[in-house]
Amino acid sequence: MADFSRAPMTVTNENWKGKNDPAERRRIQNRINQRAFRKRQREGESPKAYRARLASSGSASPQEEEPEESTDDQESSSSATPSINTSPSPAERQYDELARLINRNFQAAASTNAYALGIGPQAVRQPELGLSLRPTKPLSAGLNPIAAQYQVPHDLIFDILPHPRLRYNILKAIVASQIDATALSNDLRLSGALDLVCGSWQRCGLIVWGAPGEIQSWEISIGFLRRWGFLLQGCEDLLAVTNAWRAQRGEAAFPASVNVSSTS
Repeated sequence: MADFSRAPMTVTNENWKGKNDPAERRRIQNRINQRAFRKRQREGESPKAYRARLASSGSASPQEEEPEESTDDQESSSSATPSINTSPSPAERQYDELARLINRNFQAAASTNAYALGIGPQAVRQPELGLSLRPTKPLSAGLNPIAAQYQVPHDLIFDILPHPRLRYNILKAIVASQIDATALSNDLRLSGALDLVCGSWQRCGLIVWGAPGEIQSWEISIGFLRRWGFLLQGCEDLLAVTNAWRAQRGEAAFPASVNVSSTS
């Protein structure tokens, strides 16, 4: 695995009073909220209570969340990672009943994995830049953080993906300024929505069919493959699982492996 020891780091300063940048104030307050959440978790907050707080925090349907996708926090993240690959703004997406169903399942899976990882509920529904947390309890093999997650500042929504190689590829691309990390996190949070990809409307994001901590429950959408396929190098198992789900619906299989030239 590549050495991320020289990757840029975020200097933590939690004195948010007197900060003029609203995005910076929000990031600092989010870090404080994260610690408060971990304290409640150590004191025995149940997953049911976690999901209730997630719902009460204002989590909405994908279409209702669209205005939040243009926050100052996201603009700051985008400018920090120059992009060679972007996605449309949330306002340009289309939502049908299937999109809403897929997104509800994704949000439920994300909240379950976030709880296991000690990530606060606000990071599931809105961008939160930071470093991954050290696990305080056993995790499934797919969710255990890799070294780069402790070194490369990133949107914590990436941590809920139960595939170490995919997370590694994402962080490597962030460090190399090969992707717009905000566009990728938008696509994940709005999984199921229809976007214009390569001139046609395609369903984007990821689909979850079962236990969220297991890669066998996840499927790549056609839009994700076409827009972010280069991130799937070394993820042949995820492609195989996706093809198994597609075969059940009588749909054509994706390539068994991915290389840069085929997705650039």
